[in-house]
Amino acid sequence: MLKKIFTYIIFTLFSFTAFAQKSIIKGLVADTLEKKGLENTAVLLIRSVDSILVKTARSDKNGRFEWGNIQKGNYQLLISYPKMADYIRNISIVADTVIDLGRINMELKSKLLNEVVIAATKKAIRMRGDTLVFQADSFAVRNNANVQELLKRLPGIEVDKNGAIKSQGKEVKTVLVDGDEFFGDDPLLATKYLKANAVDEVQVYERKSKTAELTGIDDGIKQKTINIKLKDNAKNGYLTTLDGNAGTDAFQDYGGMIGAFKSKLKMAVFGTYSNLDNDSKINNSMRKLKGEDYDMIEIGDDGSSIMYSSGGDDDEDYYSSTGGLPSNINLGAHYSDKFYRNKMGLKMNFKVFNNQNTNNKTSYSQEKLPSGQQFISTGNTDDHSNVTGENIRGTYTYHTDSLSVLKVSFGLKKNRSYNESTSLNGSTNEFGTQLSKNNQSNIGNGSGDLFNGNINWSTKFKKKGRALSIDIQPESQRNDSKENSLNHTEYFNPQGQWDYSKDINLIKDNSGKQNSIGTRISYAELLTKRWSMEAGYTFKTIASSSNKLVFDAGANGIQKIDSLSNNFKFINFSNIGKLIFQYKVKSFSISSGLEATQTNFQLKDLDKASIFKRNYLNLSPRTNLFYKVNNNTSMALNYNGFPQQPSIEQIQPVTQINTPLYQVIGNSNLRPSFTNNFSVSYTSFMMNSDQFLSGSLNYGFTNNAIVSSEIVDDYNKRTASFINLNGNNSLSGNVYYAKGFSKLHLRMGLDMSFYRSANLAKINGVQNKSINTQYNAKGSFSYNNSKIDISYSPSASVMYGTSSIGEINDGKSIIHNHELSGTVQLPYRTEFNGTLSVSMRPANSSFGTDLNVVILNSYLATKLGKNEAFELKLTATDILNQKIGYNRFVGGNIISENTFSYIPRYVLIGINWNLSGNFTKAPANP
Repeated sequence: MLKKIFTYIIFTLFSFTAFAQKSIIKGLVADTLEKKGLENTAVLLIRSVDSILVKTARSDKNGRFEWGNIQKGNYQLLISYPKMADYIRNISIVADTVIDLGRINMELKSKLLNEVVIAATKKAIRMRGDTLVFQADSFAVRNNANVQELLKRLPGIEVDKNGAIKSQGKEVKTVLVDGDEFFGDDPLLATKYLKANAVDEVQVYERKSKTAELTGIDDGIKQKTINIKLKDNAKNGYLTTLDGNAGTDAFQDYGGMIGAFKSKLKMAVFGTYSNLDNDSKINNSMRKLKGEDYDMIEIGDDGSSIMYSSGGDDDEDYYSSTGGLPSNINLGAHYSDKFYRNKMGLKMNFKVFNNQNTNNKTSYSQEKLPSGQQFISTGNTDDHSNVTGENIRGTYTYHTDSLSVLKVSFGLKKNRSYNESTSLNGSTNEFGTQLSKNNQSNIGNGSGDLFNGNINWSTKFKKKGRALSIDIQPESQRNDSKENSLNHTEYFNPQGQWDYSKDINLIKDNSGKQNSIGTRISYAELLTKRWSMEAGYTFKTIASSSNKLVFDAGANGIQKIDSLSNNFKFINFSNIGKLIFQYKVKSFSISSGLEATQTNFQLKDLDKASIFKRNYLNLSPRTNLFYKVNNNTSMALNYNGFPQQPSIEQIQPVTQINTPLYQVIGNSNLRPSFTNNFSVSYTSFMMNSDQFLSGSLNYGFTNNAIVSSEIVDDYNKRTASFINLNGNNSLSGNVYYAKGFSKLHLRMGLDMSFYRSANLAKINGVQNKSINTQYNAKGSFSYNNSKIDISYSPSASVMYGTSSIGEINDGKSIIHNHELSGTVQLPYRTEFNGTLSVSMRPANSSFGTDLNVVILNSYLATKLGKNEAFELKLTATDILNQKIGYNRFVGGNIISENTFSYIPRYVLIGINWNLSGNFTKAPANP
């Protein structure tokens, strides 16, 4: 019976395959004038019924293309080539057949314009080179909708409830408007405050790194970018928004911005105040305004390791704590413009900030020592901090000719800080016997000044592939801090009886300054048609000083503690040479090279009249392979090796006291570590079916890893230092799949990952190897149309922790979370939103109770006015009053939990005025 069923299934599959045979389309694209085939012509097949892109191809070197597996139906063929007029043709497939389009002749645009004026309707989706272009008016949105709502309608693009954007599964961190930054490159500002009816096209592409764009050598760094092309009448306009929210328990959130843009000119002023953790929407947008990003020549704490880092996603002045009750004020202004026939550009940003936070934290941890003894530590800390400051950033750009550009960027910053805290910490053994107690009170304040800048001149020569870039980077900084630390420590004997106590009143007076100059020269050359080379030289020198004075303000008066004080002067010279070769043929490229760093530095102890010198050579190899299977699928294999030098704190043989129960002593015999990283990745976006698939696998190991070595006595007093050990490694992997159903307005995704790390340390002379493993799975489901927007995201994590000296309990824990969010458009221009977040942490062998939290948030908003410029909004957060500030960890020989202050349930009533418009009226319809 089973054999018959199996035979029937096989027969059915073969029959289905035979009946499911599909048609073939092929052709040859040629130049009308030169009578030759056009290589790399973009050829697209679009389904007529819904404008979905079904097939894409590039013509071969003879201009030929061919598709198979084409289903029955009506299609439009779109062919595009630079400087040629687009070719559009309707194709109807009614039966399985081979359609040979023959020779398709392309006409020059200039020739057509001299002969006739052509009126044509642009297609909803098309490819322009490697750029995916969406015609905005082809996607219906409600009246007065913003760009965020438009993006949600575009295939392959996702926008979450916080405004974060993904395209083809990759995060979009940059949104441009007409090719330029729109008051900065933050996606939130342009997508939230620009209207959808002002958009002509949405362009999506991968932007290469600035180095790769200049040299032509692919470094594997690409960033998904969206460019919003505005209609002609919308290129000049204004943005004005005022957002005021007040509610229960004196919670407030206010923000405002006034901005105007006209061609390349953009001006804005903004201000925010919030004592909520969800900062003002205006602040979330405007805090990223900064000067031109450039690759900073950074140096390690010991002056030994050179690295290049671009500006971060956030302004470094942005203040965000993991807990506490904040109170933040931010004021700022932005100006940018291009002039002198767009050859010159200027961008300036100014900001003033005052950020405060109050936090009450508790901690509990249990640790197993090699002897089998266990210590339990508890702590309670009240902390208040206040950081204020001002900064100004700017960039001047001058295009000296069509191939060369000069950029001068600078930043000036001044900040002040104040911190006040009290803490009570204690230790017991596993039987509850008291071992020690510490009561500490700290009051401190500090200030700092910083100037940094970059002068860059880069040029591309007339010879293809030849480029030169020169950077000069000066920097100067100064910092001062003073702190008074009062400690009362009690020690107990093994029976838990009081043994003795010690009082220490420390005054810490620290000051330091640093001046540096760095320069970098990078040269690229196309050696042959397939081989290219990049050579570079970097030099940086640093002169800095650090004067740390520690005094004992005891009964005998204020006396300097020599063992805790130091006056160091640090001088560094670093030279770096880089040589990279790249081989590139069609869709495959491989680049490999080496960076050599020669460093010598002197660390002078002015108090002890001693000098610590180091001279060494570090080699950092790298290899990157990239294969583009087709326009939508690619694979990459990367290797990077890099050294990590010990920091000044790790090598200085000076005792640093955090509390009398915890001290750190440097180890001047530390050697640099070397890390090897390997990664392989795969990415595929199937445009015709709106599917995305990606996967990655990463492995790294470190030789001579710098790890901690602790000596723990019977009072749980710890003295920490650092040593070199071999054995640290990590392994991680990820698979992500997403599928869209455009007709059903439905999108789904699945993200699975794992991470395993092995880390070494020494405790009381015994080596401990802790291995932490985590498995994660996250799903996402979303549905949206003009009336409803619903999303559901479940996730789960399983964590294991083991230790070579023995585990506490079984080292396993499980977490699963669920978030359901929905927005409904109601009559009278009213919108309702509800978000339910469920966090489930079941009991385990370390924590005997379940920890389940259900957070329900909601808002009701209504739009008023002709253009819906006014909004009234009622917001309720944590309606069920279940929010808690709590974290816990299970792993190996340590388990811990901690609490922190959090913002409780509140209700806000808000008024928002969001007025944006154009200075130029739209042309009337003919």
